[in-house]
Amino acid sequence: MTEKSSLSLKTAILININIMLGIGIFANTVKIAKLSEALSALSYIIIGILMLPLVISMAKLSQLYPDGGFYAYAKNEISTFAGFFSSWGYLIGKLASGAFVTHVSLSLIQKLMPSLGNINIFTIETIVITIFVLLNMLNMKSGGKIQAGFTILKIIPIIFAIFFGLFLFDLSNFSSINRIWEGIPKSLPFLLYATIGFESICVLSNKIENPSKNVSKAILISYFIAISIMTIYQLIFYGALGTILSSITQTPEYLQTFPVFLQKLLPNMPTFALYLKAILHIAIASSALGGSYGIMFSNTWNIHTLAKNNHLFFSKMFTKFNQHGIPFACVILIGFIYLTYLFITGGDQMQLPATASLGIVSAYTLSIISLLIAKIKNPGIKINIFIPIVSIFNCILLMLSCINMLINGGISSLTIFATLMAFGCSMYFFTKKQIKI
Repeated sequence: MTEKSSLSLKTAILININIMLGIGIFANTVKIAKLSEALSALSYIIIGILMLPLVISMAKLSQLYPDGGFYAYAKNEISTFAGFFSSWGYLIGKLASGAFVTHVSLSLIQKLMPSLGNINIFTIETIVITIFVLLNMLNMKSGGKIQAGFTILKIIPIIFAIFFGLFLFDLSNFSSINRIWEGIPKSLPFLLYATIGFESICVLSNKIENPSKNVSKAILISYFIAISIMTIYQLIFYGALGTILSSITQTPEYLQTFPVFLQKLLPNMPTFALYLKAILHIAIASSALGGSYGIMFSNTWNIHTLAKNNHLFFSKMFTKFNQHGIPFACVILIGFIYLTYLFITGGDQMQLPATASLGIVSAYTLSIISLLIAKIKNPGIKINIFIPIVSIFNCILLMLSCINMLINGGISSLTIFATLMAFGCSMYFFTKKQIKI
């Protein structure tokens, strides 16, 4: 593997953190505080523990198939079609997630910058996605540096809240009257989406230095770092504001958290607080865009894997590289899919997340079943069999969350997912037939 095409363990960890710490950490701040008040930070710890078997299972799969990804996991243990179905489902799901994050981020920036108010949001989305496509044409090392930049950007508002929140921290906010235990189970479905992303590095496994060791390390380290940051952020934020946080009613709620925080921190400096609020909100929106860029960056190689195995129309075109060693047609296709999602759905907050969840959970489920089969066939694999068994229950939990999203999002979400999966399956069987001929 050349230096240009390899990513270090540090970069792999940053990629995962960049994708995991998206808009969810900010969007959930008020939402889960309303449900469980002083126990809202505990909800992150609980969801972190509940999802841990699934995370460990993915880490083990990356050790068993260091040059694979979702395609290799299911292909080697179930069938080639299962490998395609898993990889294709993950692809359409993750790109739906990226498109949604792009829309939310740019809508926020448009509100913060009145000069953009007269420009159609789809026009802005097209410009930004085009820039992302061009950036993804650079070599892997450059892409890794861009990921690091986005990660640092999103840490700014988090560090600001944690550091200055300590000056406002009040232990009385955690008194027994503010502990709503029954709110914890209600908050978990909202946190499931925030934990998704730990697996992103799997589709880049053959681009990581020493993948048999570093991919699993990247998954586990980034997961613990992200969950820890989310927990501390929520703990400090609630400790600083208490029930003031849960009493926010103006929507969108995540746009009100920092104004309320700054009002308490700087009560006698309203003008300075106003400018500071704008800077923090732009950092939040830009950092969320970084997550979208990360999804595009990693899934380029997901498409390349499918093309390399001749499962796509015009597979040869998608396996060609530019001078930087990047499969340029794959990058362009991802940009096209992003724009198609946004054009058809208008960035709908129910359709895209539901489509994303369905695709990602289908990949999770097939991968865990693959690990369970591998363990049964080869008992010598160093993982307790109960870990993949418990992971299947994690997948069931995620699927129930998907069903809930479908109920809220309507049949259109299922239609989008089913149509794309049907197209993918048709493509698979057509290309398989052409290969035989």
